[in-house]
Amino acid sequence: MDEYQDLNHGQYRIIKSLVPPGVDRNICVVGDPNQSIYGFRGSNVKYFKRFIKDYPDTKVIRLTQNYRSSRTILDGSYQVIKPQNKDTFQERTYSEIDGPKTIFVFETDSEKAEAVAIGKTIEKLIGGIGFHSIDFGLVDGQQHDRNVSFSDFAVLYRTAEQNRVLSEVFDTAGIPYQTASRENVLNTKYISELISLLKVIEGTGSYADLERCLKITTPTLNTKAIQNLKNWGYENRFSLESALMNARRFPINKMGKANQMKLGDILNKIFEIRQNTKKMSIKEKLLFLLEKTKISTSSDWSQKTNDSLKHIIDVFESIDPKKADFFKIVALQTDTDIYNHQSECVALMTMHAAKGLEFPVVFIAGCENGLLPFQPFDGDVSDIEEERRLFYVAMTRARERLYITFAKKRKRFGKIEKRTLSPFVQQIEKNLLTHHTKIPGKRTKTGPLQLKLF
Repeated sequence: MDEYQDLNHGQYRIIKSLVPPGVDRNICVVGDPNQSIYGFRGSNVKYFKRFIKDYPDTKVIRLTQNYRSSRTILDGSYQVIKPQNKDTFQERTYSEIDGPKTIFVFETDSEKAEAVAIGKTIEKLIGGIGFHSIDFGLVDGQQHDRNVSFSDFAVLYRTAEQNRVLSEVFDTAGIPYQTASRENVLNTKYISELISLLKVIEGTGSYADLERCLKITTPTLNTKAIQNLKNWGYENRFSLESALMNARRFPINKMGKANQMKLGDILNKIFEIRQNTKKMSIKEKLLFLLEKTKISTSSDWSQKTNDSLKHIIDVFESIDPKKADFFKIVALQTDTDIYNHQSECVALMTMHAAKGLEFPVVFIAGCENGLLPFQPFDGDVSDIEEERRLFYVAMTRARERLYITFAKKRKRFGKIEKRTLSPFVQQIEKNLLTHHTKIPGKRTKTGPLQLKLF
């Protein structure tokens, strides 16, 4: 079993039932207790530490060489995780990979300035994204160790809310990016409605799916008529499929004649589409539904919606699922599943979503007390050691260069707050850190230099 450090109580009991201690001890587990970060899902690192007690004759093989990150990154991450490593399970990992001798720390005035600093640094390392980047002093014109592309960069953050300012600044700067977030893709305008409509067409939808997809049908029903339909279905204990079949034959209580006729038109279209799409693939069905709804003529169809639709089609075309499998995959996708490895874009994602991934250059944004460790509005930090492990995971996603950024002021819970550097960062030795307070590649007040012709 892999990722054993993420076990929850139910999984622990299942494993003990499959392999009872003292009977048939044919079991092998792999895990890293320093990467136990899913306490909010019920996982607990204590089950990892209990393994040797459950199986006393266990042979422990410690993998101590890291083949991903440079020495500097490992040294810094060790100093962060060291305070919680008080048992014999832990051994310091080492690396033979060279890289920059320090971790870079950017101090900025605000969260927007932080996003700008990250964008400027990416532009500098890329070599400029405009024709005159060197001329205007935005990059230094020097060659770095190797060529880098946008897909070599990841910006990690503790809360999804931090994505908003980052994406706004990247849009303005023309930096291509992808947000690795399941919610970001599936809750994009028109995408959730489209998937709900497909579920209704396939006969696997719920009343919530019907209510959602009626927003994009023509004609449509008002809120009161939809509630009448739902109440009628609940009173008669109809599944949605049964309710749709019976609504074509019997009048619905308290629904006026005009709405009854509209519902009849909608149901006729649903069953007509169902008949016409029987032999189509998932991609063909989604595109067919686009044409048959008012989405196709909508003026607010955005590039984000288009990208989300393309992602869904790409995922399901690659695995060619059956009808039932399609909806299971939609339901079970995680943030990490949304990340497109082939996309030539900077990755924006939460620290949790980044687990298992790696990038040549990583920025950890919002390294401030209150975000790392995370403190909710109305309470204390729930598990400071898990927050420490989460920061450790974020640091070790970087292979070559690691940037830590924080803002002196940030808007949280509706008001501007003063911020201080995360205590986790302060545990890293000063000789491993290079502090910057100036935005990289910032233009000088004198403006661009006039280029000489000769």
